[in-house]
Amino acid sequence: MALAAGFVLLQLAVIALCIEIRQIPLPRPPNSNRIEQMWREEKSGDWQPVTLPDHRPTAGLTPTVTTYRGAFEWSPGEGETPWAVFVPRFTTTIEIAINGSTIEDTVRDPSNRRPDRNTPVLAPIAESLLTPGTNEVTVRLKVWGPLEGYLDSLYIGPDASMRPAYDLRRTLFGTLPLILAAWQVTFATLLGIIWLNRRHETIYGYLALATVLGVVQHFAGLPHSAVVAGMLGATGPLEAALMLHYVLLLTGRRIRRWHALAFAPGLIILSSAFLMSPDQLRAIFLLFGPPSMGVLIACVWVVLLAAVWQARRHAIYLATIFTAVLSCWMLDILTLNNMMDGERIFIGRPSYSLVLIALGIWLIWRFVQALKEADGFAAALVQKVAEAEDKLRANFAREEERARSEALLAERTRLMRDLHDGLGGQLVSIVALSEQPQPSGQAIGEAARSALKDLRLVIDAMEEMDGDLMLALASWRERIDTQLRAHRMQLNWSIRGPSGLPIFQSLKSWHVIQLIRLMDEVITNAVKHSGGRQVTVTIESVEDGLGRPTGRITIEDDGHGYEAPAVDGPIRSGTGRGLLNIRRRAALCDIRLVTETGTTGTRIALTLPAEFPSQAGDGNTGKI
Repeated sequence: MALAAGFVLLQLAVIALCIEIRQIPLPRPPNSNRIEQMWREEKSGDWQPVTLPDHRPTAGLTPTVTTYRGAFEWSPGEGETPWAVFVPRFTTTIEIAINGSTIEDTVRDPSNRRPDRNTPVLAPIAESLLTPGTNEVTVRLKVWGPLEGYLDSLYIGPDASMRPAYDLRRTLFGTLPLILAAWQVTFATLLGIIWLNRRHETIYGYLALATVLGVVQHFAGLPHSAVVAGMLGATGPLEAALMLHYVLLLTGRRIRRWHALAFAPGLIILSSAFLMSPDQLRAIFLLFGPPSMGVLIACVWVVLLAAVWQARRHAIYLATIFTAVLSCWMLDILTLNNMMDGERIFIGRPSYSLVLIALGIWLIWRFVQALKEADGFAAALVQKVAEAEDKLRANFAREEERARSEALLAERTRLMRDLHDGLGGQLVSIVALSEQPQPSGQAIGEAARSALKDLRLVIDAMEEMDGDLMLALASWRERIDTQLRAHRMQLNWSIRGPSGLPIFQSLKSWHVIQLIRLMDEVITNAVKHSGGRQVTVTIESVEDGLGRPTGRITIEDDGHGYEAPAVDGPIRSGTGRGLLNIRRRAALCDIRLVTETGTTGTRIALTLPAEFPSQAGDGNTGKI
């Protein structure tokens, strides 16, 4: 209730302020320069005395001319100061002549050909046109359009005595409206850009079109053509209808189909411009033009009042502005019907420009608020992303630590298994040989060397090779060469290609151990069972079935061969267990194993995988 009472008091204060501003008299030149008595030509040669200001009826778009004549005194001693004619207000255009010579015709300036403009005229008088004594001034008032003609008082005298009043009026009614129009152009451009990029927000489209129509009204003069005059007259009601739709959306209301009736007055005037005579167009304009604008502005005010009643504080700001516009419009109606004392000044159009400025300030304020909300949302989003990133980083660190622990555990397990299977077995053999009743030093030495070889193999496999298997094969070659020479056998080492084997990115140390032990088993079988004298090792690069680079190691001897067991068959000889170990180790590393044995020797081909498995496979697979 307190809010409603405060709102009503505020609106009354705004109305009183508008009336008070309208009553403020504008400065005029001294009365000594005023032409008190004028004569008006009623018909050809019939001059009647008249006191200015004077009102003349309009004949619509048909121009009518009324001639006024007066006299003023001038002496050559006053020639040091230029003289001028000053007319504070007129409708629609005037032509001023001194002693029969025209010095001003406002019809040449389109901005002055509008009845709602309050533009004054200050016409300098050339000294050559003046004669000592009495001089004659003639004013031809040309009237057309919807409003009656009007000629304010006439002032003639030194230019300096009239210049201050003219400059002030020119600033208020010429320069200031031009600045507001320029601002409207900028405002309309910004709104248009927003609407083109956000078509679903029609509120910007309505306000942009209303602003464009306001700009057209400012720069368009009052035309003589009925069609153009009708189009110009329709812009006011259409602009008011657009503003009503804008306010409806601004206050959160939906646009209904019947709201389109707000455009009916403007469309009727527009269609009348094409279909009716100028007199009928003038009648239609007076019937639907200004009244519909007043009704639509009143509707806007009612919509805002309803929003105020719903405690929407921003509506108070906008409703107060439209109260000022409505008050100015009512004052213009009173002035138009000569029911208002004072000068014939219209303030409705300037007040509407101020409304657009207020709406612009309101939209800018909303835009700033939206930016602040967006900044706040972005800051909150960045904080949440940072928190999520910290959690992911912590989880990644835990996963990395767990993977490292699992890798260490796997490596420890592998070392334990390798030591247990290799070095552990050799040490057990040494202990067993040493505890025999008659221990053989040679057997214990061979067992110790075998244990030392296995230990060296494990240590070599732990070295970082970066996928270069040729490093491990080089150490294996040196060791195997010594072993074969001890059994009077010769090692032939052959590398095909410039680099031998390619680099295996997935190669791990346990792959190297399995492969070296596999090759040890092959050499052991050759030494123990082949009966040959030479062992040939061939290393070459090949491609797998998918075209990826890989390698192949072939070990062959020149012995008499031996019988190889079936894949799942029983072990029938000493070579059977060794071949089964070879097959199991090959399957662990996805190595393709091919064995060929005969009376001329045994050939075992090991085709390495392009990608070594990350985990050990099934040892029971593998082709022999």
